[in-house]
Amino acid sequence: MTFFLMTFGMSVHAELDFQSGCKDLIKSNQCIEAIEACTVFANQGNPEAQILLGFLYSGTRYGDFRKNYKKSFTWISVAAKQDYTKAQLAMAEMYKDGEVVPENARKAKVWYEKAAEKGNLDGINGLAKLYRYGTGVRKDYEKAFQYYQQAALAGHTRSQVGLGLSYRDAKGVKKNLVKAYAWLSIAADKIDRQSLKAMEKRYKDEQENLDKSVPQCKHLSKLDQMSERFAIGYARQMILDLKQRMSIKQINKAKKLALEIKKERAFTRSDF
Repeated sequence: MTFFLMTFGMSVHAELDFQSGCKDLIKSNQCIEAIEACTVFANQGNPEAQILLGFLYSGTRYGDFRKNYKKSFTWISVAAKQDYTKAQLAMAEMYKDGEVVPENARKAKVWYEKAAEKGNLDGINGLAKLYRYGTGVRKDYEKAFQYYQQAALAGHTRSQVGLGLSYRDAKGVKKNLVKAYAWLSIAADKIDRQSLKAMEKRYKDEQENLDKSVPQCKHLSKLDQMSERFAIGYARQMILDLKQRMSIKQINKAKKLALEIKKERAFTRSDF
């Protein structure tokens, strides 16, 4: 029992050290110090520190900081080989985008599949996009729709947008503007309009007042939130477009359907 308490205490202490010595430095935009601190934990085998270090090397911008894509890829690879899901997703994105490493959609698919096999919704959404746009695979709208639907029903915002667009464009499923509107509104309603506008204004102000004379890395601590916010904002834009193509009766039917789906699936709003 004493040994267990000592071990538990050491693990909690290590996590607190990691939080204050690596993650908090990124949040406070102390980029160079964050690299030094994250390196310590990365060398100890901490996969979260390894992926954060990878992001710092490729994602820090401005000032006199020089990106190092080789080190970024190396550290993220190390974390991915430990079966760390976030690193596997990062590997997929790097191969898909072709910035850190040469574009290779087939390798992107392999890494998305590794994450998706564990039920990770971002991985499932990644596969949906590959099949929808024929990136590294033969276009398969039906398979893309199936992946979007799987993740959308589990509450994944970007997949809910993808599902709505699939219904709108008749990609892999029969065209249905009511269902398109319903799924887009489910995504859009995850943040109320006032809060979304406040977030967009805050982001705009931050960008306008950004000191580009010093390295900037704080945004790396908000990547998931930024992706979520973009998807919600995009869903709202698509709804405005759909309203021009639908009758009042169709819109009311779509709103009712959205409420039924949210109640059945117990969807909640995004946590920002």
